[in-house]
Parts: sequence; structure tokens; C-alpha cells
Amino acid sequence: MLKLIIPFINPVKLIQAWYYQKKHPKDKESNRNSELLFYAKILKSDMLHLGYFENINTLPEDISFNQIEHAQIEYAKLIADRISDNQAPVLDVGCGMGGLSKILFDNGFKVESLTPDRQQKKHIDQKYNSFPCHHTKFENFTSNTEFGTVINSESLQYIKLDQAFDTVEKILAPGGKWIITDYFRIQQDTINKSGHMLKDFLSQTSEHNWKIIDQQDITQNILPTLKFVYMYVERFFRPLSEFTKDKLRYKQPWLYYLSGNLREVFLHKANKEIAAIDPEKFAQEKKYMLFVLHKNNF
Repeated sequence: MLKLIIPFINPVKLIQAWYYQKKHPKDKESNRNSELLFYAKILKSDMLHLGYFENINTLPEDISFNQIEHAQIEYAKLIADRISDNQAPVLDVGCGMGGLSKILFDNGFKVESLTPDRQQKKHIDQKYNSFPCHHTKFENFTSNTEFGTVINSESLQYIKLDQAFDTVEKILAPGGKWIITDYFRIQQDTINKSGHMLKDFLSQTSEHNWKIIDQQDITQNILPTLKFVYMYVERFFRPLSEFTKDKLRYKQPWLYYLSGNLREVFLHKANKEIAAIDPEKFAQEKKYMLFVLHKNNF
């Protein structure tokens, strides 16, 4: 017990902890990227999106990791089928671990990928050196290349809408397409605020003189993945959390008591994250959409 207490009362350790905190400030972007890297180690397709299930009635108990990866490939096909110009370059914005870019490359497209995350950039350069990967935020991206297709696959939600529209207009070739697959909020007051408001996106589309030439609501097709993840959280992670808490209370009651506030903070954050994958809440508060846009004056 003494070994556990000493770091909390040792002035040297407390000063070292303060310096460590200054060196590693709280970073939401790094935290999100750590989560994506975690998912990528579980799924081997190098795709980090929610996939596309043709059978929307697939039960979560019947889903395997192979089926999740197959759904991700079907999702990639859904995007690839919307690319009409297979000779012009394609830009995969927010490419994650490079899975979608690799599928497009293997199908003959001249693809370039883009990510602001250096770990993703490093992974792509090491594993897929057959297509270029730009390491920058999309808002800061410039290129002499005119792209026939720009793809935002679950990446638009991280970019301010006006900046996204402005950047695409600068790099898209005349007659080109902007393909977007992402979820959008249909309610203002939600526990999890990720995703743009759908009405704001539609308004910006009109204001920037873009036309939606194809759209598909695929909310029901991505829900099986959310149901699968949610099932594991409720059946495994929640019970494990309670088990760990009880063990701590029985074996180290003093530490259980002192860590009460810290556990409350973690529980609040966990509940917020779980709300984002609750399939019922998701279907009530958000729509997962596929949009294909064309610039009116091109």
C-alpha cells in the first residue's frame, strides 16, 4: 500500500507529473486518432468507417469480424460506383489508414490520399507506397492537380463546412464530382455533438452554388455495425468495468474512496462516447447520407 501512496505525496514525483502534463497537453485530435488506430488493429481492412450491410436486419449476435470487413468493402464499392471519370485523379480526403485509397488504386483509379495525422501518413507510406499521401489538413491543401473526384468518407464532420466548400472548389476539375459519405445531425440538442447539422450542409450547398445530383440515406445499412459494437459494450465492457470497480472497493477501499471523483469523470466521458454508438439514439438524432455534388457553373 505504501508504494501506491508515495507517488501522490512525494514532492519530486508531483513536480515531475506537472512537467509531464505540460509536455503532453490534452489534445482531442490525438485522442481521436488513438481511438482510430485502436480500431485499425482490430479490423484488418485498413478502413475505419461503419461499413454497408445490404441486409439491414442482420442481428448483432450473428455478425463476425469477417462480415464487418466485408461490409466495409461494400461501402467502398458504393463510393467507387459513383466515380464516373476513371482517368482523372481522385483525392481521398481524411483517408484514415488508407484502405479505401488502396481499393480504388487496385481498381485502376489514379488515387491520392490526404490525412492530417502523421501516424496514418507513416502507416500508408510504409504499407502502400504505390500512391502519394499528403500530410496536411484539407483546409490547407493546395495542388497543381485538378481532381476529377474528391471523396470525403466520414471526414467532412471534422472540417468547417465553408472551408470544405472553398477548398473543393479550388481543386476540383470542371465537371468533377464531390462524393460525401458521412452522418449528419437532424436534431440540435444531442448528447454527442459530432457531425454537421444536415440543414446547415444543405443550406451551404445552395449558397455555394452546388447541386446534389445523387443522394442516398444509408442509415439503416450502417446500423448493424453500431448494433454490433454496442452489444459488445453492453455485454462485455460495462460488466468488466463494474467488476473492476468492485475489485478495487474490496481490495483497496482507500484507493476506491479517493478515486471516486476521477471515476465519475471517466464514467461521464464513457457515457458520452457510448451515446454516439447507441443505435436507437443514432437513428433518432442522425442520418448517415451519401451525397454526390456537382458545381453548377462548371
